[in-house]
Amino acid sequence: MVQINECPPSSLGGVLASCPSSLRHNSAYDLSKPPRLNGETLKHLRSKIHEIPPMPEIWHRIQQILEQPDASAGELGTVISQDPILTAQILKVCNSSAYSIPGSSEISNIPLAIARLGLDETSNVIFKSLAPELGQSEKMRQQVRYIWMHCQSISCLTRLLAESCQRLERHDASLIGMLHDIGKLVILNLETDEKLAQLKAAIDSGTDALQAEYEQLGYTHIDAGVILALHWRLPKKVQHFISYHHHTGTQPVSSIPKELQHAMMALNLAHLIFDHFAKDASTMASELVWSGHCCGFARVNESFITGELQLPIESAAFYRQLEGEVSRIKASFPDLFEAAKQAASVPNKLHGRSFQSLPNQPI
Repeated sequence: MVQINECPPSSLGGVLASCPSSLRHNSAYDLSKPPRLNGETLKHLRSKIHEIPPMPEIWHRIQQILEQPDASAGELGTVISQDPILTAQILKVCNSSAYSIPGSSEISNIPLAIARLGLDETSNVIFKSLAPELGQSEKMRQQVRYIWMHCQSISCLTRLLAESCQRLERHDASLIGMLHDIGKLVILNLETDEKLAQLKAAIDSGTDALQAEYEQLGYTHIDAGVILALHWRLPKKVQHFISYHHHTGTQPVSSIPKELQHAMMALNLAHLIFDHFAKDASTMASELVWSGHCCGFARVNESFITGELQLPIESAAFYRQLEGEVSRIKASFPDLFEAAKQAASVPNKLHGRSFQSLPNQPI
């Protein structure tokens, strides 16, 4: 078996071997025994979160469809077509430069648009379209936009990693990637500019992000994410994913419930991959509250990555797939990336290949 330190630079193993500075030391915030929230803090957090509008019923109907193993573009399209705003958004994204092939005709049919995007990417577009707008000032709206970009990127990469793993459903991988950091949206929506500035200063000084949140706010984005997930009636497994999405940074894999281990390892790998390809590319990195925070592993579990996730760590082709996925995301958010125009020139064949590999999806 090829070892990580034997992999070529242009491979997933090379990415892992090249980022020792990302590997985390023990955090001051103990995820194995997280501190209890102060009663007043919890009451304040719950009351503020319940002021956020709930997710529309159509989103829950769409999730019920996507949970079915035989879900199809036609069935999903029937539900989407009932909402003109959703229909317009799906067509807009489908025909954007990030997804359309140069010279191809514009798609105006929803099932065909879903076929081009793929079911899970369509779900991400729908969620982002339907989620209540968070972020009060223009500055905060840009931060919210960056977090949505980050979540969409991690969702796409986690889904791509899931293709090699028989024990991680693509839809689960996509969903947790999209929703793992929704607690940060709550923080941006609830807290004052002064509080956010204090939080940013603490993180930038080197304090672990969760510890900084707890010290400055009295709660973490994990706490806020779980409460929002309950308010939005998100699936219980999403609530569990949010609860454990930082564990691989400071805890051994064995500390995570077995049914969540593959998703959490893939999620953290997706963060490392995104950081590798998008490092220093953001036009607003210095303005972000969480810009000083980096992901990593308490210990790189090589046997889990190659054995359980079954990832081809030495493959140059797989590396190019990952790189192309990040380039496509950057092209979708040109205002957030300096090199977006260059990214837009990357051939857009990955998404089509990924979608066509899914069973029971008519094209």
